[in-house]
This record gives sequence, structure tokens and C-alpha cells, in this order.
Amino acid sequence: MTASYLVSRADLAAIAPELVLCGAGILLLLFDAFAPRLHRALTPLALLSCGAAAWAVWFRVPPGTAFGGLLVADPVTTFASLIVVASAALCLLASEGYLRREGILRGEYHALLLWCATGVLLMLRATELLTVFLALELLSVCLYALAGFHRRVPVSSEAAIKYFLMGAFVSAFVLYGVALLYGETGSTRLDEISERLAGGAGAPLLVTLGFLLLVAGFGFKMSLVPFHAWSPDTYQGAPSPFVAFLSVAPKVASAVVLVRILESAAGAALGPRWPQLVALLAVASMVVGNLLALVQRDLKRMLAYSGIAHMGYLLIPLASLDSAAEGEVWVPVLLYLAAYALMNAGAFTVVAMLYRRPGEQHLISDLSGWGYRFPLLAGCLTICMLSLGGIPPTLGFLGKYLVFIHAIRHGQLWLAVVGVAASLVGIFYYVRVVYVLYMKDEVRQPEGLLLDGWGRLAALLAAAATLYLGVAPGGMLDWLAAAVERLS
Repeated sequence: MTASYLVSRADLAAIAPELVLCGAGILLLLFDAFAPRLHRALTPLALLSCGAAAWAVWFRVPPGTAFGGLLVADPVTTFASLIVVASAALCLLASEGYLRREGILRGEYHALLLWCATGVLLMLRATELLTVFLALELLSVCLYALAGFHRRVPVSSEAAIKYFLMGAFVSAFVLYGVALLYGETGSTRLDEISERLAGGAGAPLLVTLGFLLLVAGFGFKMSLVPFHAWSPDTYQGAPSPFVAFLSVAPKVASAVVLVRILESAAGAALGPRWPQLVALLAVASMVVGNLLALVQRDLKRMLAYSGIAHMGYLLIPLASLDSAAEGEVWVPVLLYLAAYALMNAGAFTVVAMLYRRPGEQHLISDLSGWGYRFPLLAGCLTICMLSLGGIPPTLGFLGKYLVFIHAIRHGQLWLAVVGVAASLVGIFYYVRVVYVLYMKDEVRQPEGLLLDGWGRLAALLAAAATLYLGVAPGGMLDWLAAAVERLS
């Protein structure tokens, strides 16, 4: 008797966004191969697929589990998926002019980016560790290729090689952690792992080692200290529009997975000590990220180190998982991820247009006086810098406020104080960029720039959303609060 596996319509509907993005990537490759003269249609088609995926996330994906419980759809995954799709769309908008300017406009870029987004969406919704690992590998392979997409520039190839070598090493960590947890609990499903650990299953040492390996793997994707060494070099060498996606989307998925892993680890023998480890990682990331960003003269490296600090802020609510109510941690985490996605993507979009080549240094001093030469782009960059610094009335301020308030309400006052102090350090180097834009005389004439409408639209959308949601966040906060109630 031959066994067959039929995918139900409900399961197909559950992965509709992933099918749209993956299928669109394949079609774009074929389109580029058979109609190479119509390169200008690649970006609109890719953007159309992002819009279709966002529609599917919101309207087509049924709530609940799919594929026998391997994937889940709930308000958390919906909100995080929309952040990822928006990041991909902003990256595509910012990439059009850059790719044409550098002469590397190819369908592979758009296809790889859509497949990256597919891997991220699968990671967000996976409830089983092997599914998470497969999604992580789909994401990672595409990221490695995109990091070195500008093959004629040595620094881009160097960035890809460094990212690949360290990423492959960390993937082995994740897989070994999965193997240890499976060996000790007999399952790779996070809910079953949590139940069996609560029942006393597994040797404490091996279980702890397994969870540590998983935390190290996803800490690498989030650029947490001490797993951060790859990010400055990779950000500097990779195509700047792509960094707008690289610096956001993998971190969104990794943060969601990390929350689920830590919730599962609560039932282990060392469960009460996990919040202390998270607090240590948060402090190290905030302090190291801000201090190293403070001394940078290269704008992309400064943003890379500041991203490390921002992931430290994001970890603050996770340090109180033991005392927070079920689902309560999601509001500050998701809102902070949304804020970081908008302001960071907006900043890298402007960088992509104002600096000509990825091989050059992106000196902050080169922006001197350009606030008056490029008022729209400078205004967008200013809003993004102020939001990254946590200055009101931007969304970045609201994100930090919710993170620190959450820590105070759950007995982590000292962690909130460290976060506020680190934020004060960060304000200095963010405001320095604004100061150079408007208060310094020009030291460099713009040469070879291509300030296209696509890129300007991406920068404007990111900056406007950052400002608008900071001024009027009520609708988003109400939706998040209602979503958390449904999770409880």
C-alpha cells in the first residue's frame, strides 16, 4: 500500500504569503532571462508581489496551526510578518536607483530578496525547531549571496565571505542545539519540549547546553554581544539598500524565535536563571554597541554598532519573562521592532543615495552642508537619526519608553537605568550626523549620484511613518493590546 500526503486547502491558505513571494522570485528570474530589455519592470513586479503577500498575511492566512502544528498564525506573527514585508518593499524601492547606477540591475537581486523574505516569514511562524532551522538556512543562503552581490567591488566579496564563514559556523551551533534538545526531550516542538522539561525530562547540563547553543545562534542573527563581530564589516561592504533589509528582517524573526525559545526554557532546571542571562546580554549589547558607535567616523559602521545597541534595548522586556503575564512581553517587543525597521531602513536608504559606491568609506564628514543641497533626503535622515536616538515625538521614543516602563513594572529598575544611560550616549552620535548636515560647510561636491524617485519615495515613507506613528500611535497600540489579550 502506497502512502500519500495531500496538502489541504487550509494548509495552502496558511502559507499563501510564502507561496506568493517564492513564486514571484521564480517568475522574476524567468522574466529576466527571457525579457532582459525590460529590466525596469523588475522592481514594480517585485513590489506587486510584496503587496500581494501583505494582503495574504492580513486577509488570507487563517488563525491557528497548519501542517500538523508545524506553523502557527496569530496576531504576533501577523504583525511581525507585515514588518518584514514592509522592510522588503522599502529595500526594493531603495535598490532600483542603486542597481542602475552601479550597472548590476539583475533579476537575481529581486528574486533573492523575495526568497529572503520567504525564509523570514517561515521562521516567524515555525513552532518546531527543525522547521525553524530550514527557514533559517533558506534565509541565510540568500543573505550571503546578496551581501556579495556587487561582485566587482572587493570589499563586497569580503563582506560576503566573512558573513558566510561566521554564519555557517553558527548554523552548526543551532543544529547541534536542536540535536541536544531532541535527545533529551524526544521532541523538536517547542510546546512539547516545555512540557517535558517541566515534567523533569532531560539531563540539566545537556538541556542547558542545547538552549545556550540556540541562544548563541539567534543572538548572532540579532548582532548581540558577543556575537556581533560580523555586522560592521558586512554592513560596510554589502550594497547599502540591501543593508536596509539585512539590518531589520532577520532580527525581527530571530527576536520572535528567541522569545519562544526562552519561554520553553522556563521549564528547565535552570529556568529561573535565564532572565539573568538575557539581562547580561542586554547590558553588554547596549554598552558595547553605543561606546563603539561613539568613535566611528564611517556612517554605515556607526549604524551597525548602533544596531547592536538597539537589540540590547529590545532584550530588556525578555529579562522579565519569568514575572510577566503570558503575552505581555509582546507589546514592547513588537512596537520596538516596528520602530527599528522604519528608522533603520530609512537611514540606509538615504545612505545608498548619498554615497556613490560600496567600496568607499561612508564618512559622516562628507555630508557636511548637504542638508541644504538635498533638503528632502536630509530631512528624512534627520527624522530617522532622531528616532534612533529616542527623541520625541518619533516612534523610536515610544519604543524605548515602552521597553523601559516594562522593565520598571517588573522589578528591573536597574536595567531600565542602564538603558536610559546608554540611550544618552547614543543621542550624541545621532545628533552629530544632524549637526554635520546643517551646521558644517561643504567639504565634498556630490559626484556620480543618482537620486531617483524610487529611493526618495522609500526614504519619505520610512521617515513619514516614523514621525506619524510617533505622534499618533493610538491605533497601533490598541491593536497590539487587543492582540495580546487574544493570546492570553
